Amino acid sequence: MSVGYANGIRVMSITHTGEPGFVLYIPIEYALHVYNEVMNMGQKYGIRNAGYYALRSLRIEKFFAFWGQDLDAFTTPMECGREFQVKLEKGMQFVGQEALLEQKQHGVYKRFTMFILEDHDTDTDLWPWWGEPIFRNGRYVGRTTSSAYSYTLERHVCLGFVQHLDEGTGERLAVTTDFINQGEYEIDIAGQRFQAKAKLYPFSSLFAQRRRKDEEELSGYQRE
Repeated sequence: MSVGYANGIRVMSITHTGEPGFVLYIPIEYALHVYNEVMNMGQKYGIRNAGYYALRSLRIEKFFAFWGQDLDAFTTPMECGREFQVKLEKGMQFVGQEALLEQKQHGVYKRFTMFILEDHDTDTDLWPWWGEPIFRNGRYVGRTTSSAYSYTLERHVCLGFVQHLDEGTGERLAVTTDFINQGEYEIDIAGQRFQAKAKLYPFSSLFAQRRRKDEEELSGYQRE
């Protein structure tokens, strides 16, 4: 697409925070011009600059994993809820296919999970950073990999991996959906445990309500 006097801009529908959005790939000689054009045209829509760490924080309440922090080369799509992005039935061979087929058949030994702190006071209690121990029914089952305050839920959200170990032998067992949903969880923050609700999917209904409210306010602003 073209913006102002700049052309040859590649536009991709990509979101890093869970909200609808686009990424512009701009020839470097047009970068400042495109920025000025977008900022000028966006004033009537309430456009504002958002920093890189703000985006990294906002993605957590939408259960978006971050490469290099939540995910690494040892994490499979099956373990982090991204199995829908893998086409196992298309008849094409790829590196790691056998391992993924085995996980699909037998299950995974760790599962990426969202935790919403329930009895945590953001004004008086220490905030989670990441790396906090996760306890299920009083037993250690993993640690958090990301955390941030959710402005939509108005409480802290943590992301992390949960494992299932046999209580007698310590053998790793498959982490099923029932195992995640039927447990009572706590997150240990600096030695103090806080109750947490585990989710395998984001709170989409709450976000949809907030988005409708924002759209109504924006429509009113545009009419004025």
